[in-house]
Formats: sequence, structure tokens, C-alpha cells
Amino acid sequence: MDVLVSIVGSLASKAAEYTVDPPARQLGYLFNHKSKFQNLRSKVQDLKDAKERMQQSVEAANRNGEEIFDDVKRWLAEVNEKISEQSATQLQEDEEKATKRCFAGFCPDFNSRYRLSKKADKEADAVTQLLIKKDSFNTVSYLTAVEVTDIIKPVKVYEAFGSRTGAFDCVMAALEDDTVSIIGVYGMGGVGKTTLVKEAAKQAKEKQLFNEVVSVAINQTPNIVNIQKEIAEKLGLTTSNENIEVRAARLRERLKKEERVLVVLDDIWVSMDLRALGIPSVDEHKACKILMTSRMLDVLKSMDSHPNISIETLKEDEAWTLFKKMAGHIVERSDIQSTAVEVAKRCAGLPIAITTIAKALKPKENLFEWRDALRQLSKPSGRNFKGIPADAYSAIELSYKFLDAEELGPIFLLCSMMGHNANVEDLLRYAIGLSFIHDVNTIEESRDRVLTSVNNLKASCLLLEDSRPNSFGMHDVVRDVAQSIASRDLHWLALFKDMPDEEKMKESQLIRIQNANVSELLNHDLDCPNLNYFSIGLKGSLEISNNFFKGMERLKVLEFTETHFTSLPFSIGSLKTLRTLRLMHCGLKDIAILGELENLEILDLRRSRMEILPKEIGQLTKLKLLDLSHCYNLQVISPNVLSKLSRLEELYLFCSFDRWEAVGTENPSNASIVELQHLSHLTTLEVHIPHVKDLPKDNLFLGKMERYKISIGGDPWHWYNDRRLETSRMLKLKMNTSIHLIDAIKLLLRKTQSLYLEGLEDVGEILYDPYVESFGQLRSIKVKNCNMVKNLFSSSIARRLCQLEEFEIFNCENITTLIVENEEIGENDILEFNKLRILEYSQLKKFNGSWYSENTFSFATWIFDKKVSCPALEELKLYSVSGIEKIWHIDDQLPIQSFGGKCLTRLEVNNCHKLKHVFTSSMVKNFVQLRILTVSACDEMQEIIQGILGGEECVFPKLDSLKLENLSKLERFYCGINPIEFPSLRDLRISKCPTFTFHIRKSRVTLPHYLISEKVSCPALEVLTVRECHKLKYVFTSSMVKNFVQLKTLEVSKCDEMEGVIQGILAATEEGISGSTRVFPELDYLELDDLPKMKRFCCVINPIQFPSLRHLKIRQCHDLNAFSFDAEKSRVELPHYLFNEKVSCPALEELHLDSVGGIEIIWHMDDQFPLMSFGVPSLTHLEVKRCQKLKYAFTSSMVRCFVHLKAFEVSNCDEMEGVMEGILVATEEERISGSIRMFPKLHSMELKWLPKLNRFCCGINPIEFPSLRYLILRDCPDLNTFCVGNGKSKVVQPHCLFNEKMIFPVLEELEILKVNNLEMLWLDLLVEYSFSRLTSISLEDCPKLLNVFPWSMLTRLQRLNRIRIWNCESVEEIIFESRPKEGGSRSATSSLSPLFVRPDVITFEFPSLTSLNLEDLPKLKSIYHKMHTISWPSLKEMVVKRCHKVETMFASHETCSQQPLFWVNESTFPNLHQLTLGWNAGIKEIIWHGKEQQQQQIVSHYLCNLKVVILEPYPGQVSIFPSYLFRLLSLPSLQTLDISCSSFKELMFQSEKSGEEKPALLLHSKITELRLDLLPELMHLWTEKEGFPNLRTLHMRFCPKLKFHLVPSSVSFRNLVTLKIEFCHGIISLITHSTAKTLVQLKEMSIRSCNKIEEIIQAEDDDDDDDGEIIFPQLNSLELVCLPKLQSFCSSEKYTFGFPSLQILDVAICPKMKRFSQGDSNTPMLHKAEL
Repeated sequence: MDVLVSIVGSLASKAAEYTVDPPARQLGYLFNHKSKFQNLRSKVQDLKDAKERMQQSVEAANRNGEEIFDDVKRWLAEVNEKISEQSATQLQEDEEKATKRCFAGFCPDFNSRYRLSKKADKEADAVTQLLIKKDSFNTVSYLTAVEVTDIIKPVKVYEAFGSRTGAFDCVMAALEDDTVSIIGVYGMGGVGKTTLVKEAAKQAKEKQLFNEVVSVAINQTPNIVNIQKEIAEKLGLTTSNENIEVRAARLRERLKKEERVLVVLDDIWVSMDLRALGIPSVDEHKACKILMTSRMLDVLKSMDSHPNISIETLKEDEAWTLFKKMAGHIVERSDIQSTAVEVAKRCAGLPIAITTIAKALKPKENLFEWRDALRQLSKPSGRNFKGIPADAYSAIELSYKFLDAEELGPIFLLCSMMGHNANVEDLLRYAIGLSFIHDVNTIEESRDRVLTSVNNLKASCLLLEDSRPNSFGMHDVVRDVAQSIASRDLHWLALFKDMPDEEKMKESQLIRIQNANVSELLNHDLDCPNLNYFSIGLKGSLEISNNFFKGMERLKVLEFTETHFTSLPFSIGSLKTLRTLRLMHCGLKDIAILGELENLEILDLRRSRMEILPKEIGQLTKLKLLDLSHCYNLQVISPNVLSKLSRLEELYLFCSFDRWEAVGTENPSNASIVELQHLSHLTTLEVHIPHVKDLPKDNLFLGKMERYKISIGGDPWHWYNDRRLETSRMLKLKMNTSIHLIDAIKLLLRKTQSLYLEGLEDVGEILYDPYVESFGQLRSIKVKNCNMVKNLFSSSIARRLCQLEEFEIFNCENITTLIVENEEIGENDILEFNKLRILEYSQLKKFNGSWYSENTFSFATWIFDKKVSCPALEELKLYSVSGIEKIWHIDDQLPIQSFGGKCLTRLEVNNCHKLKHVFTSSMVKNFVQLRILTVSACDEMQEIIQGILGGEECVFPKLDSLKLENLSKLERFYCGINPIEFPSLRDLRISKCPTFTFHIRKSRVTLPHYLISEKVSCPALEVLTVRECHKLKYVFTSSMVKNFVQLKTLEVSKCDEMEGVIQGILAATEEGISGSTRVFPELDYLELDDLPKMKRFCCVINPIQFPSLRHLKIRQCHDLNAFSFDAEKSRVELPHYLFNEKVSCPALEELHLDSVGGIEIIWHMDDQFPLMSFGVPSLTHLEVKRCQKLKYAFTSSMVRCFVHLKAFEVSNCDEMEGVMEGILVATEEERISGSIRMFPKLHSMELKWLPKLNRFCCGINPIEFPSLRYLILRDCPDLNTFCVGNGKSKVVQPHCLFNEKMIFPVLEELEILKVNNLEMLWLDLLVEYSFSRLTSISLEDCPKLLNVFPWSMLTRLQRLNRIRIWNCESVEEIIFESRPKEGGSRSATSSLSPLFVRPDVITFEFPSLTSLNLEDLPKLKSIYHKMHTISWPSLKEMVVKRCHKVETMFASHETCSQQPLFWVNESTFPNLHQLTLGWNAGIKEIIWHGKEQQQQQIVSHYLCNLKVVILEPYPGQVSIFPSYLFRLLSLPSLQTLDISCSSFKELMFQSEKSGEEKPALLLHSKITELRLDLLPELMHLWTEKEGFPNLRTLHMRFCPKLKFHLVPSSVSFRNLVTLKIEFCHGIISLITHSTAKTLVQLKEMSIRSCNKIEEIIQAEDDDDDDDGEIIFPQLNSLELVCLPKLQSFCSSEKYTFGFPSLQILDVAICPKMKRFSQGDSNTPMLHKAEL
């Protein structure tokens, strides 16, 4: 026993060791260990859930082709480590160890328990931090801007003709000239403007004149929305359904973020407002340059372009050279050459005509054919069509004549009708409908013919290549000619915006109308007996006459786009010849009538909004193609419709219907996959099948598909993205069922081009199934979340992947190698993937990089060695591949070409913790194409390049972007002796690399304190970001600064040891202004943020200049006391100037200072420091925050220099006493003009949280702010006047903010908050035009303020739109009588014009005021204390709350002697729409009239348009409605009553005489909307037999004491349309059955979060004889959510319910609800039920 006691004592002593400060926490580790582990498990589960949601967002972004932010990738990698199986196992082991006992089980093991419990707590904190970090991600991705090569790709290789050299050089010179903003290029159609401009833009980009180039075609009929969207897309900007103005503003802001940007607007026909389009003006962004082309010089001049450069036609010899190149050797034949020369001359020097004619004649070998062509060209059509010369017209027309007239010619003309960037698939559908394709039997054969035709037309230069696959373009000149020919020969009509001529339409065979107002045309019958093709593109709703199509009996193709149909016209069913019908992006309801189109072959409904594909579609027995792709609302395909389409060849359901009925379902309401079995002609299928069980056993029909996108299992098209690689045969699988059970999949796998595998148990069934013959057509493989798989391919299968271009593996936890050998591999055998371009490994924890299985190459911990060859590899991404130690294993036997080193353009490495380097010094010279290199979160990474670089002068010659992030052990980029250059590096970002420096010499032992040394050259560097490099003291050395001549953006933040940006003293050069040294000559943006030890930017002896710096932000630099330190002066320099005389920033536009703790003065002013050189004249934005030593912002001597300042803000500067130091004295010129004009362009000014501010400035002369529109004064308790008369006295009596010296001629918005000493706003004697444009005034928390407007101001308040006065406890009246001038007794009211003063009553108006808000004004009695009349003709909203001295709201002069808040008559409030009343303790009557019986009539007369009354808040002592509300709530015009945040128990009135209560209902029979919110004491709405007979909307929230039923059973809701009840926890049954029967108009019912409700409809005790059906005929949406006690809709079995219109049913979190209702329910229209 003693031993045991000794043991326990020892253990207690041991436990005490762990209970050191703080005791509670330490004891918690010992005795609350279970809760610690439970907390950790809970946190880990939360993290798993958060990761899943984040992963969904990431995958959605990947599908959209967006780039994932690096910090999001790092977060996912860190999370995967925390939730891995290894971590879970470790947690289990730790928990078990913590519970173990020692000493024969007598006592806990305190040592282990303490250690492991503390570990669990620490791990929980780490998980919590990850959860917090997740919430900081506003978005996970961004759209990358389109590569410039795609944007400005010329049609063909640019021909540098001598005659064009001058024009081209002029364009290039203008692009390089910073004084030129808008450049115009003009010339006739087809002369080559577009080609020249594209080449100029291409070369400008290559020369790095611009960091962004955006090119868009405007065309003859510009669509502003489409142009904006195209610009946004090319800038990587996501746009939604904003209006044009909002989108334009976003585009301007986006373009302004680019340092230098070129916008190319090609083919402008009419003058355009560039700013409205979204392009900033030169004043907004000087570095935004615009290059435009047009056929008309006047158009360019009207848009202020200069210079305007003319493009002339080619000279004769140049034309002949081009003609020879296009026509080939045939023109050199002696018999043809002379004729060919004449033909070339007839092309009029137009490149477009030359190329088309030459291509057309190239195959003509007979001289007579050339002579005939010359004769035709010699007889031009005589047209000068749309600016096209007759010769050019004839040349293109001749090219057309050489086409096959039967097929190719009509297809060419059809192409001209299709607009720009047309799609081959659209062309196919038109051509089939018009019967333009002959001798083919199937859609696929027709597609081949159309593709062939398009290629032939491209070869003839009649069509152009397009950057998108299966698309084409057409030159505008060619299009004009083709449309002219089509109009002349075939009576085709293409109209853009113009209203069509009906007589002309009668003759037409083809009509295409875009963006024209055709509503009048469509409202009556149209007679077009010859019409074959009719297309309308018009956004919005259309009403079409029911007989509109009766006069189109020959119509073959009909198309509507982006149109909302209220209903399809009956006559559409009479189109018996119709073969192609396209209703795209349309709003459709009932399309059953389409079943009458018996000859229809193509039905295209893609992206249309419809919910049902009706059974009548099954009557289209000739249908060959049905496109329902992207019909997101499609919920129902009627059963057996698809199976009846016996001739169907192509079915498209991509991102559309997927609610397939399971095989064998009785009475199905939807289609089944088995129906597709019956479609023997089906060869193309795009479909998602969510469940494998929906597949029929006989599924071989799927394997017969030739073109397909088939997804089986999982979410529809989840993480599918084919933007990088589009294929025609795609298969996506996510299922647990064995693949062997699905024969069709094995057939599909043999010809699949893109294969997506997700969540499969055994990928091996697919990827090395012996029956899968070859995978020879596979171009893309993506494998994700297949955690059971250890390897992917057999070696024999791997060798057959000869077409593979893309290979990605995501989150396969157990994969160790890619290939398992099923045959012997020789020593010299090489696995070749010759076409592989993209390789991505992500979250592969056990993968060590080996392609082959462990038993052969167990030592491999790298990805590439001599056994694998990927010579075409362009992109390599490695995310969380934990096992690899190297990427490349290089030796003499592995040439760099074998793994794509010479092709690699992008390399990203993230969370690969065993990697210590990326490259070796011997291999870097081979990466000649590498453009993007990102390395992040690799814990063991020590250097990017291993080894010592020798004599290399250039590394990664095309590297454009380098990002190194979160690399805790990274010491250097490379080690070497010789200087190294990165010639193309533009973007360098270093983050969280605490010990990193770019270059270390071989002999260096200690790390340098700077980032980049003189040994590293980056001549093209534009962006440098350094973040969280805590051991770094400097970024540059002084000797190397001169090398960064292209640097435009420099950001340095969160570097704890950073002392300065530049180490050493900058040497002097005679380059800048007055002999100053130019530092970073192109630097535009400089940001220094959160650098606690930063003392200066640099040290200087001679002046320095930043000639291009426009944006400077310095934040959280508490020790910074000078931007540059003068090495010649003492280090103790007081006061501390931020900018001294040695710093010059002549272009500075924005200056932001936040928490720059060391500065006392911003600018040092003396004769040696001209403000012109610093850039004060160009400054537009100045923001100063939390600079605690700063006492003022300007001196009186410098303010006149701020001529461009537009926005000014000062806040949280505790020591600031005045904005301006010194006394402002007028110059002689200013005395003559009458005022000092201060900050002539200042638009907005904010002074906030300045506790010692007592003035803005001092001066004796009038001061004018000529452009100030917005003024905010907030939390300046000592401020009592804006301008002090002299510098000595700071007190002015009375305390008036704006005296006669202050002039604000254009001020619109004035906001004053918490200015405690303010007694008066204005004096009487203001300058006449001052404050004359005021539109809004807001006063809040000004306790000494007595009133607001003097009489003398009223005439200048004609624009005032809004008044808000809140919590000003001393305000007694809003308008006060002006004080008389000294020496006179004349009242200020007598100065008003006769319009404002009548003999008996003073009258005036606020003509523009729409909103008046008076709150918390305890002393306010009236607007003005004397008899008056105010007219408020525009007032719509009024708020009066907590104005306790007010006794009467409204009164008329004739009948009341009391002083009301408002004197009124019939014209006082003609438009008052909404009145909000709060508790006003003194109020006795809303409106006073001497005769009791006339008061209600007077109220109705004076408030005739009052529609909405809001009551909030009323305190606990007011349990029923005060009597003064009696007449207000009885107004006949009142429609809405909103009561909230009050303590009413009943909706009753207290009688003012007898105390008798009156029911509210008797007074509001006109109310249609009742909203009750936060009424905690409300017991019931009203008593028996009373209700709101006209009520249409009832919305109740948070009424917890409302008991049992909503209303008594006698109440009728016969007009109720919307019923919403939330958080009313006292209700048990919502309504009785008798009330339910009255809900015949109800369309929406929503019951949420009512904890006690058990049923919605309750049967009554006395209704035995009232059995039957309760019908809700109009109910469309029913929502029952979070009702924990709800058992059924109705518990009585005697009732059946009819919901004939119900389409949406949402029942959620109702755990006790087993069935919807005890009686039967009928829901014939229900298509969406969420349970």
C-alpha cells in the first residue's frame, strides 16, 4: 500500500510539472484530453466539408478554363495533408496512447497524455486557421487573358511591300509616341488595313511597347454588348448580366489597371463613343492607346484620331508580285504570262481582289480560260458597292463564278449571310435545310461535305481562318460583294437594324434580320410565297400574329435567336416544307404545335428555356437531328417520344436533361435510356446518365456511336473542360459498378479520344483490359479521385498511346507508378509519347514519379529518365506529388530533347516536399521556350538551379513570368560567378521565401541582405513583387538600379527586417530635371506595405527623379520618416519630412499614406524644392490615414500648386489640427476676382476621425472650391468652423461651420457626423451662388446644432433631393429666421422674392426633395416656428421617429392654432408615397382639423397618394395602436402596412374618448399587403369574422406569441396571392379547412422555421358533413422548410387535395413528415420537387 501511495504521489508531482502558467490550460491537457481529441476530430470533419466545397468551386473554375489562384492551391495541398489517411491513423494512435495507463494500470501516463493532448490542441488550432483562411477567399480563380498571338494573329504572313513601308512606319512611330493617344488608319475596302494593323500590333507587343493588346472587330452594325463582352473576355474579365453602362465602367477600370495597353478597333463604320464602350479617355489613362481602322476618314476624325494614316492600293509591280505568289508557276508560262499581267492589273491593286482571283485561276491551265477571265474583268458590273471599286467587285465576282455553281457557290453565298466568326455546324444545319448538299444520305456525310466546302473556300481566299476550331471568317469586302450577288441573282435579303420593306420581302427567297425593330412587322400576316429561309435575331419578347407564317408555304429554314415567346403562333404548324427549325436562346413554354411539322429534319432548341419536351415531338418521324444542349430548365421528356424518332441520327443533351427513368418503372413520367435502343440510325449522342442502373442490360447500342460525349455517373459534366483540347468522342465515367457489366463502355473505349475517370474502384478494368484493342485514338486522359488504383496502364497499352496529347491525374491517394509491366522491358526500350503536350499530376501522396512499377525501377524518385520520352511536352504541372526527389534524372544517356525540354513553355511545381531543386546547371540552357515558371510550398526546396552555372550569359531566354512562393528553405535561384541575364522576364514575384536571394557566388558563406545583385540582369522586368521575405533587408543594391529600365510595378510588403528598398548611396547621373538621377524611369506603381523596420526607400547625395511614377502607396511603415535619406545631412533631421528637396516625382497622380508613423510633414517647402518637380501639379488623389505625428497636410504657400487634385481624404490622424498650415493670403489677381480658388478640380473631400481638428484653414479672403461636389466631415469633435479668420483666434462666435468667406458653387452632397461643437451650419450672408447645387444633406450626432437652414438659403435649395437629420438633440426647428444685419432691423425673410412670401403666410417649396428623414430629434417641434406653407411636390418618402416634442404631424392654417410639424394644404404632399412613423411620445394627432366629422375626409384629401405606412419601432408601453393612427390607417389609398420591431399585442386602436378598443379591420379594407416582423408580443391578428378582404400578400416573421392558428376559422382569404410565415413558433396548425377553401387565388405559400407547427391545414370538429376535395387552383410554389414537428400537410383522411398548377415543391428538414398528406393529392404539373 505504501508503494502505491508513493507511486500516486510521484505521479501527482509529475502532473504538477505540467501545470505551470497558465494553470487552466495546462490542467486541461491532462484532464480534458478526450475533449481535446473530440474537438480535433470535429475540426477535421469541418475541414473535410470545407475542402469539398472548395474543391467543387475549383473544379467549376477548371471547367470554365480559369486559372486557380496559387494561394488556393496551397490551401488545398495543406488541407489534404491534414485530412489524409496517414493523419487520421496518427490521430487514432495518439488518442489511444493518451488513454493508456501506467504502473500496472493504476494511473494515467501523464507524460504521454500531456504531450499528445497538447499536440491535439495545437493541431486543432492549425485546422482552425485553415478554416479561417478559407473564408478569406472571395474567389478561387481568375480568367487568364487571351494570348496576344491569338488576338492579333494576321490572316496570312504579312507582306512588307515598299508602298506600305511608310504607312507602317507611321503607325509604329505613333504607337511608340507617348503624346499620341488615338491613331486612325483608313482606306478602301480590301486594301489591307486589317492585315497591316494586326502586324503593327504584333510587332508592338514583341517590342514590349504594351503589356496588353486587345483587338476587336466593330463591323458595319456594331453590337455594343457583344463588343464589350469580347473585350472583357480577351482581358480575362468575367462579365455578368450588367447593363451597358455598368459593364463599360468595369472595362474602363480593368483597362486602367494595365500599365500600357493597346486597343485595336477594326472596321469602324460610324462614329462611336469610346468611353461608353468601356475604353478610358486619355485623361483617365494616358497609357491606353487606341488604334482604329475605317473606310471613311470622316468617321476617324469625328472620334478625334490623330494621326490618320492612309493605306493606298498596291503599286503595279507589288500587285504583280503578290499575284504570282498566289497563282503559282502557271503565270510564268510564256503563253499565259501577258494575259496574267493584265488580269493582275484589273485587280485594282487591292490585295483581297488579287488573292481571290489568283487562287481562282491557279488551277486553270488553258489560255482560253485566262482570256475569258480577263474579258469578264474588263466588263465590270458598274457597281461601286459600299465603297468597293468596280474593278475589285468584278474580281471577287469572278472568283465566285469559278466556284461549283450547284453546291459550292450557294454555300459561299450562305456563308456571307452568317456574320463574323461563323460556325461550321450552323452552316451545316442551314445547308441541309436548304437542300444545298447533294448525293449524301446522312448528317455525318453532309458534315464531311460542308467541311470540305469550307476548306475549299479558304483555299480560294474567299473564307478566312478563325482562331476557334470548326469556325471561319470572311473579309468584309468579300461579304459585301457576296451579299450583293445573292441579292441580285437569288433575291436574298440581309438586314441589320433597318426596317424591312414588305414589297421587297415578297420577292425574297432568303431573309435574315438582325437587331431591327420588327415588332410591327410580326403583328400582321406576311405574304412571302418564294421564301425558303427566314431568320430573326432580336432580344426580348415578341408577339407574333397567329397567321404570320401562312404566306410562307415554301419555307425550309426558320430561325429565331434570343427571343422570348409568350406563345408560338398557330400558323407555324402549317409549314409543311420546313426542314430546319432553330429556336436558340429562346424563352419557350408550350411547343406541342411543333409536332405538326411533318417534314422537319433538324430541330435545334439549344440554350432555350423550356421545362417539357411534349409527346407531340414524337410525331416528327423524319427528324434526323435534335439539339437540346444547354437547356438547363428541361425537366421532362415525355415517355416514348425519343423512341418514335426512328430516323434520328444525332441527339444532343449536353448540360441538359438527365432525369432518366430507371428501366422497368411502371407508369413512367419521363423518358428512359432504353428508348435510344430503338434508334437504329443514331450515330451522334451527347448525354449524361447519372445512375448506372438507368442503363438497360442490352446497352450495345451506345457502343455504335461515332461522335459522342457520354457521361455516366456523378454530377452532370462535372469538371469537364475541352477548351484546351476539343475532341469529337468523349467518355466520362464515375461509378462503382464493374465495367465488365457494361458492354457498351468497352466498345466506346476502343474509339474514345477524351477519357475522364472519376471515383472508380478499379481503373485497371479500363486501362489495361485486354479487350480494349489499342487506345490508339486516345488524345486526352484525366483520372481523378480513384483511390483504389495503384497504377494505370499495362506497358503494352502504354505503348499504344501514340496520339496522347493531354494526361492529368488528380487526387489518387494510392497510386505509386503509372505503368505495370506485363511484358519484358529491354534495357534500351524507350516509352515514347511523341504528341504529349500537357502533363499534370496533382495530390498523389504515394507517387514517387516512376512511370514503371517498383519491381523494375524501385530506386526511381523522379519523373523523367531515359526510359520515357515526351519530346513535345509544353506544360508540366506538379501539385502535391510527395514522393518525387527530382523532376528530371539527367545523364549522358538522356538527351534533354527526350522529355520536351526544348518545347516546355510552362512549369508549375507546388507542395512537392522532397524536391530540393528544379533544374541542374547542366540542363538549363536547353529550356529555350520556357515562359512561365512557378514554384511554391516545397518545404525542402533549397535552390532552383542545382550546381554552379558556368559561362552562360542567358538563362531561359523566353521566360516571361517567375513566381517563387512559400519556400521556407530556398536560399538562391542559382549559384555562379559570371553575370546572368534573363532577357524576357517581365513578371517576378517572390513571396514567403525568408532566406532567398537571387544569386550567390560560389565562395559566399553568409547570405546577402539584398534580393537582386549586380550579377543578375533582367532588362525586360516590368513587375516585381516581394512579400513576406522576413530576413531580407534590401531589394536592390545601388549599383544595379540603373539596369531596371523597364520596371513598371514594384510592390514590397510584410518583410519584417526590411530597412530600405535600395542598399547603399545612389550614384549621380546627369539625366533628369536639373541634373537629377533618373531612378526606375518606367516605374508607374510603387507600394510599400507593412514594413515595420523600413526607415527609407533609399539614400542619396544628389537629387533623384522617378519620371513615370503615377501611383505611390505607403502603408504600415511605422518607422519611416523620410522617403529618401540625404547622406550629406545629419541622421537626426527634425522635423521629419516625407519628401525632401532631393526627391522628384513629376508624374505622380495618386499618393496613399497609411500608418506612416515617423513623418511630421509630407512635403518640405523652400526655394530649393519646387513642387512642380515633385509632381504636386499632377496629383489627382491624396489619401492620408493614421499618420499620428502629422499636424497638417499642406502649407498655405503650396496649396495653389494642386491644380489637378480630384479626391482628398484625411482620417485617423490624432494630432492634426488643421488641414492647411499658415494663413492663406490672396494674390492681387485673386483680390480682383473676388476669391481664392482652392483646388480647382477637387471633386470629393473627406475629413474623418480627427479628434484635434478645429479648422480647415485660416484666411481673411473668400475661398472658393470651384469643383467640389462631395464633402464628408465625420468624428471631428473640435471642429466648429471651416475657415478661421486669422491664425490667432480659433474660436468664432457663434460656432458657424460655413461663413460668408466659404464658397461652394457646385457642392451636391454634404455629410456631417459627430461634429460636437457645431452650433450653426451657415451664416446669412453667403455668396449668392454658394451651395446652390446642393442635392443631399445628412446631419448626425451634432449635439449642439440648433437648426439647419436660414431663410436666406431657401432660394438656393431648388435641387435638394434628400434631407436626413438624426440624433441632433438640440435641434428645435429645421428652418430658422435669419438674423438682421448689424445696423438694421429688416428681417431676412423680406429678402425673399415675392414668389416665396405672401402677406399673411410665408410660403416656399422644396421642388426636388424626394426623401425627408427626421429621427431622434427630442426638441424638434416644427419645421419652422412661424405660420408658413411648404410645398413638397416631389417628396415620396418621409420618416419621423423619436421626435417627442411634436404634438401634431399635420395641420391646416384655417382650422388650427397649434404649431404642427407640417402646415399642409391640398398641394403640400401631392406625391407622398411612403410614410414611416416611429414612437413620438408627444404626438396626439396625425392631422388636425377643427371639425371631428371632417377629419377623415381631410386626411384623404391631403395625403391622397399615400400607399405605404411603416410603423417601427414602438416600445413596450404601447400595446395597441395609438388612437392618432386611426385615420392614417383608414386612408382609401393605403395599400401596404408594414409593422416591425414593436410591442403591439393586438392590431387594435385605443379610442381617444371612451377608451373602447376598435378592431383594426374596420378601417383597412383597402389594404392589399400586410407585413409583420419582429413583434414579440403579438397574440393574434384579429378576432372572429374579421379579416382583410382585399389582402393579396401576408408576410409574417418572428411573431413567437401568435398561438395555435394564424387566423380564426371564419376568416376568408379569397384574394390572397402570397403567404409567407417564418419563425412564428407558437403556431400549431396554420389554418382551418374552411379558411383553406377560400385560398383560390393563392400562388405562393412558404412556411419556414416554425418549431411547433404540426400540420398546415386542420380539420374542424364540426365539419363531419363537409368531406371532399380542397383545391388550390393557382398555387404554383409550395415551400415547407425547417419544421421539426410537422407531420403532414393535413392529418385528416377525409380530404383530398388538388394542386393543378403546382410546379415547385420544396420540403426540407421536416424529420417527422412521413407522407405529404393522409388524404390523396393530385399534382399533374409538378416537375420540380426537392425533398
